[in-house]
Amino acid sequence: MFNIQTFRIRYLSAIILLLLFLSSCVDDHLERLINGKVKVDLDPEIGVPIGQFNITIANLLRDDSLVVQDTVNRSLKIIYRQDSLIQQDVSDVLNIPSQSPSTTTAKVGKINIADFNLQQQLLLGEVIPNLNSATRLALNLAISNGIPVPFPVVPMQNGGSYSLPEIGSFSSANFDQGSLNFSLVNNWNATINTLVITLKNPGNQIIGKIRLFNVASGASASSTINLSGKDLFSSLSYEIDSIFIPQGTQPVSVTFSQSLAIAISGTGLIVNSAVAHIPSQNLENDTSTIQFNTTNNEEIYDILLDSGFLNLSFISTLPLQISCTLQIPGIRDVNSSNTFSQNFTIQPGPIQNISIDLRNKIIDLKLLSQGYNQLNVIFSKSLLASVGNVIVDQNDSISFTYALINLKFATVRGFFGQKDISSDPSAIDLNLSTLKDLGGSFFLANPVLELKVQNSIGVPLTLDLEMLGKKIGQASVPLNSPNRALPYPVLLGGVASGNIQYDRSNSSLPQLISLPPDSILVSGMIHLNPNSVRDTNFVTKDSHIMLGVEMEMPFELSAYGIGFGDTLELDGQIFKSLKSADLIFKTINGFPFDFASSFEFMDENYAVIHRDNLQLMQSAVIDNAGVVISSTSNTTSLILNENILSSLDKAKYLAVRFNMNTPQGGKRVVKLYSDYSILLKVGVQARLLLNP
Repeated sequence: MFNIQTFRIRYLSAIILLLLFLSSCVDDHLERLINGKVKVDLDPEIGVPIGQFNITIANLLRDDSLVVQDTVNRSLKIIYRQDSLIQQDVSDVLNIPSQSPSTTTAKVGKINIADFNLQQQLLLGEVIPNLNSATRLALNLAISNGIPVPFPVVPMQNGGSYSLPEIGSFSSANFDQGSLNFSLVNNWNATINTLVITLKNPGNQIIGKIRLFNVASGASASSTINLSGKDLFSSLSYEIDSIFIPQGTQPVSVTFSQSLAIAISGTGLIVNSAVAHIPSQNLENDTSTIQFNTTNNEEIYDILLDSGFLNLSFISTLPLQISCTLQIPGIRDVNSSNTFSQNFTIQPGPIQNISIDLRNKIIDLKLLSQGYNQLNVIFSKSLLASVGNVIVDQNDSISFTYALINLKFATVRGFFGQKDISSDPSAIDLNLSTLKDLGGSFFLANPVLELKVQNSIGVPLTLDLEMLGKKIGQASVPLNSPNRALPYPVLLGGVASGNIQYDRSNSSLPQLISLPPDSILVSGMIHLNPNSVRDTNFVTKDSHIMLGVEMEMPFELSAYGIGFGDTLELDGQIFKSLKSADLIFKTINGFPFDFASSFEFMDENYAVIHRDNLQLMQSAVIDNAGVVISSTSNTTSLILNENILSSLDKAKYLAVRFNMNTPQGGKRVVKLYSDYSILLKVGVQARLLLNP
């Protein structure tokens, strides 16, 4: 038996179940909205009550980990942090390369040899056999008488050739400078009017002539031969080219043993080449300049080395030991003013190598007139005395090569020039799924991006931050911000900290964030010394720039067409016995949004059978700042009349969409606070078709 009451309850229950199903299945966002807060004390004005929902903004966003609530005013915002968005190390700013080897070859040049002194007594008896016969007879007769007689005349004639004692200090020499000094003491009892002597090397090679005049008995005379450009051998001889002694006027003793005391000395002897005993002596200093090379023409004033080496190599063609001192005034100990000095001895023979540890040394490259990138190298050398005679030549040379290698700095000061450092692109993983899922379009009016700068690179810097928001199907949006100066330390070893802010006043950040982007790519170009002011730049081995980011996006926005919805299955047969049905919504809106909803009933092929729209509620009243100052109330109905219901028996699906706009058609910017809420009461009024 048909029971009308059971029928009414069954269909009413079906509608209630439908609405409850709808309220629990309209996607995650609706699920957040209702938040399980169904109440039983419902308003009788809305017919048969179905449910009451009290919704807050916090309910809507409570699952988003980036959304935070201001503890003071309960405003809502999205906050994103990343500690190391961009990092540049000191190697991106400056590298000190190993220096190319520099070779200096120094000729030995003129070499001193020891002075020498030869002594000889030329006896009258040695000379007589070399005179003409008449003179020999006269002298022999005067000597044989044994009594004083006037010294016989010696007419102008040749006086013979004689050897000198060997010179012990050399075998042969070609002189650049030097003097051969000839002196004679006349111990003959006669005045020598003329004496011309030719000094000779072996083979009758003439060295020079000595001319003496009017040398009285007991008197001395001297003459000098300039040895410049002359060769001299250790075995010397001389020839008396001319001798003239006038007849004596007084009786004197004449004996074979009377002599001419001859002394020949060499002084100031500097040779171009020689086979000689070489005494110890200083050679000329060689000064050369190291042009310090840098990677990008940086001007370096000074470097404190953490490690590094000075490599030296030497080779000499001299058959002598050479005592050397290498001085580099621009290198000194870190804890004293002592400049670099290294002593060593070069041995004749193969190349020799020395490696000098420069750890904790300061290289001062500003001492020369250029003021940067230059070092003087002073090479002092002296010959050690030879053992016996050796062959030397002014063209013998000493070659030394030096190189600064494996240089690792602890600190550097200089002017590092104008250059650009680009960072590798990185991504900001800004999860804006809460906003993306709402669809529509929105504009976040006041996002702020703040770079947290930690910088220990002592160089004026500007940052060209390149940020690009990308979203599939839309044009990318760049940050569009001018270069910004970065804080930098003013003391070596210091760290400068600071913040750089990007907002709507100096960038396109609101437009970029409001895409909302699927991805945000970040890179940067750091410009060194952008104004080319030649100030002193500095770095340490640990210097770096670290740029962290904090992005704060207050919910100050305008929005249009955002919302949420879902499609659910239903059985259209439940509408067959309904004459009409009104879904009644009573709202108290504390949100600064206008709400509308749309309903589409579709058949099994998703063809729309019926659609309808409701303006559920108007925005709460807001002040000039976009802050809600009072709620608005509204009651509206979704009316399903008999004609509509008769077509819904084929309905298999119901698509529901809730849309939200900020006031003024989505153009007005509003602010969201966590205590904003909506009270939504839902009821139904239905009339049944009753069969008689």
